[in-house]
Amino acid sequence: MNIPWGLLHPGLQTVLDTALDAVVVMDTKGMVIGWNRISESSFGWAAEEALGHRLSDMIIPPEHREAHEAGLAHYLAAGEGPVLDNRIEINALHRDGSEIPVELSITASEQFGDKLFIGFIRDISERRAEVERQRRILQESEHRVKNMLTVVQAIALQTAANASDVASFTVSFSGRLESLARAHQLLVGQVWQDVAISALVERVLGAEVAAGRARYGGPELLLQAGQVMGLSMILHELFTNAIKYGALCTREGQIALNWDSDGTRIKLVWREMGAPCEVPDGQSSGFGERMIAMSVKSDLGGTIERDWRPDGLTATLEFPAEA
Repeated sequence: MNIPWGLLHPGLQTVLDTALDAVVVMDTKGMVIGWNRISESSFGWAAEEALGHRLSDMIIPPEHREAHEAGLAHYLAAGEGPVLDNRIEINALHRDGSEIPVELSITASEQFGDKLFIGFIRDISERRAEVERQRRILQESEHRVKNMLTVVQAIALQTAANASDVASFTVSFSGRLESLARAHQLLVGQVWQDVAISALVERVLGAEVAAGRARYGGPELLLQAGQVMGLSMILHELFTNAIKYGALCTREGQIALNWDSDGTRIKLVWREMGAPCEVPDGQSSGFGERMIAMSVKSDLGGTIERDWRPDGLTATLEFPAEA
C-alpha cells in the first residue's frame, strides 16, 4: 500500500521543511508524494500542483524518461539500481521548458512506512557557470601566452637586427619588454577583461605627469584585451622616441595626450611641445616606426598620421572602439 500524497511521516516532513536543497519524495508507482518549498522555486511547480503527478512527467527531460521508468521497474524487480545511493549530475526540467543542471542523489527507504524514494536535488547552475568561466580564462590565457611568446621573439630578433651593439640592444629590448609586462599586468588584474584607457596611459606617462612634463585626459573608455597590448606598444615607442629625439630630450619639453570617441571610433592625439633634438624626414624605417605601424594595423585595425614640425611631433591615432 502506498503512502497517500500529502500525508508523509512527520519525521520525513521535517526533512522536507528544513532542507536547503530541493527534496522530492516518490512512491513505487513513480508518483510525487512529497515536494518541499525549494522544489517549488527550483522547478516552478507549487506543491499542490506537483503532488499526485508522475515525477517523470514534471522534472525529467523527455530523453531520460524511458530510462527513469525502466530503472524504477528494475529496482522493484531486483532490489538494486545504478542511480540509487550515488551522486550524479544531470539536467532537470523546469516548468517553463528550460533545463537546469542539477546534482541528484536518490535513496530508497522503508523507515517511514511503505517503501518510497527520496531525491535530494541541488541546482548547480552557478557551479557550472564558474567552471565554464575558469575554462575560458585558462583557454584565453594559454592563447595569450603563446601570442606573447611570439611577439617577444619577433621583438628580440628585430631589435637585435637594428642594434649597433649589445648595450643599445639591451636598452631597447628591455624597454619593449617592460611595456608588454605593464600591459599584461593590467590585463591579469582585470582577468583579461576590458581595461580603462586612462589606466594604460598612467602606466606609460605616470612618472612624467608627476614631474610636470606630461598631461593626459579624455572620457573614460574601455579597451579590449587585444587593444591593450597594441596600444601599450604604440605609446611606449612614441614615449621612447620623445625621450631620444623629441620633446622630452630637453628639460623644457612636454607631452599632451588626449582622446575622445564618437561611440564607434576612438581618436587619440599625441602632441609633443618643445623643439626636438632631431626632426625626422618623415621617411624613417626604423624598427620602432615599423612596430608602431604594425600594431596600429594588426592590433587596433586603425590608422596613424604623424606631423613633424619644428615645435614638436603630433601623432593622430584612430581605431574602431570594438576590436
